[in-house]
Amino acid sequence: ASEVDSAMWRAAVVCAVLARETAAQSKPPGPLKFPTLFPPWPVEWDLLRSTIAQPCNYSGWFDPNLAAEFGVVSIDWANHENSYRSRPYPNIPGGPVFPDNADLVTQAELIKRASQNRTKVFVYRQGQGIGINFGLQDHEILTDPQYEGFWLRTVNNTPLPGNINQTDGRRVAGTFDFRNETLVEWFSSEYVGGPMAIGHPAIDGWFADDVYGLGSPGSPDRTPVVKESGLSPAQVAAWNAGQQKAVVTAQNLAVKKFGAFNWQNFQPMCEPNHDEPCPNGWTGMAAPDRASCINGAPDSGHGKGFAGLRKLCSAAGGPLARDIPFLYMLWHNRDAEQGRFPGQGSCTEAADCARDTCKVDGGGVDCAPILDIRQRIAAFLLSRGPYAWMGYNWMGCAGSDHKRKYMPFPNGPYPCPQNASLRCSGYVDGARWQPPRLWDPEGAMTLDFGPPIDAACAEVEEGVFERRYSNYTVRLNCSNWAADFVPTSTTVA
Repeated sequence: ASEVDSAMWRAAVVCAVLARETAAQSKPPGPLKFPTLFPPWPVEWDLLRSTIAQPCNYSGWFDPNLAAEFGVVSIDWANHENSYRSRPYPNIPGGPVFPDNADLVTQAELIKRASQNRTKVFVYRQGQGIGINFGLQDHEILTDPQYEGFWLRTVNNTPLPGNINQTDGRRVAGTFDFRNETLVEWFSSEYVGGPMAIGHPAIDGWFADDVYGLGSPGSPDRTPVVKESGLSPAQVAAWNAGQQKAVVTAQNLAVKKFGAFNWQNFQPMCEPNHDEPCPNGWTGMAAPDRASCINGAPDSGHGKGFAGLRKLCSAAGGPLARDIPFLYMLWHNRDAEQGRFPGQGSCTEAADCARDTCKVDGGGVDCAPILDIRQRIAAFLLSRGPYAWMGYNWMGCAGSDHKRKYMPFPNGPYPCPQNASLRCSGYVDGARWQPPRLWDPEGAMTLDFGPPIDAACAEVEEGVFERRYSNYTVRLNCSNWAADFVPTSTTVA
């Protein structure tokens, strides 16, 4: 598709959304935590380029050739961690601090070369503060007096260290104070918009971690930050408003100035009177199983449950998934499935291969085929719009460091949301990433479907849903739980 085609489609989508809201709803969906924005990229109907993942390798670079198999990849702060943690950083007296901004850029450049610039590469940005365990960007501001107002302090007026211990009196971490307007501006223009993030030509977007406000269930420090800082409810509200302003400003800057996108602008499909506020951000919509194929499944802590094809193929429900930057999860039940995902891993050492590679490929992991993969692919093709991605979000890091520790606050320990039973000593297991072309052993991912002929899917028989693309017709029979991809020339009279 051309740039002009993409712009026209985005404009049409926006107009359709506005018209539908005006005509059919007593109130619009939302309020959205973040705005509905569209990636400023050409429309992509190629199924392999409509894939997405958050890969990471502790022990070295993530294999750029494997990353290049995806349409979008978002690289975590811990990528290449064992390497950058071994390097001294003399700019911070007393250290140790291990900034990884240069590593993220290097990884992005490797992927861009391997994919011939086709894969979109996102990098990590921490939205609550800067900590040693993030090894993250711009640590110089921690010791520069002119940035003193950027940091939240404890009730005793000592620096609040973020979600790690501050040892030896050295400032090696900090929690942002988003009540500071200068910080809000710096966050978007420098931290996100600077030359080591979306201002760099090899970087197409950013993932914002912990940007759901103090006191939010999804925040790893929801209780300690408020307790240690002594913020009143009004002050917490002001902090949260400042954080949202900083993130939304950066999101708009990404789209309008840099041709980039923020992961938190992906959406799972938000329904009026059900998803308010819309759970956009890291979440996506889960894939169906047989029981949820027609009428859907309940939401879970990992995202929105599958909406059901009867709703997704309806005049009212379908546009809610097609007219958004749609994120569709490859799993139906993340907790039950993530340890089973097959793949070649990203291992660079024998120990990594044992932890992160399937036995059939010489590793030590009992992998299993992706459950119901053809049905899940079919459901995505039936429900998707022009801006849609299928894959998975955070699945941990591959590599030899499998015991990353979460440190408590000074007056803790507080139970860690990551693993409350271990009292802030949660562990991140290894993970595997299989090239999307291999997801379906029968080859559905490699088919050239082309653009859709039908704007929407339709229920052509009881429990049978169909949508024609230029080259193949997609059919999912929810009653006998079978997916078919038939050349369109054989289905059109």
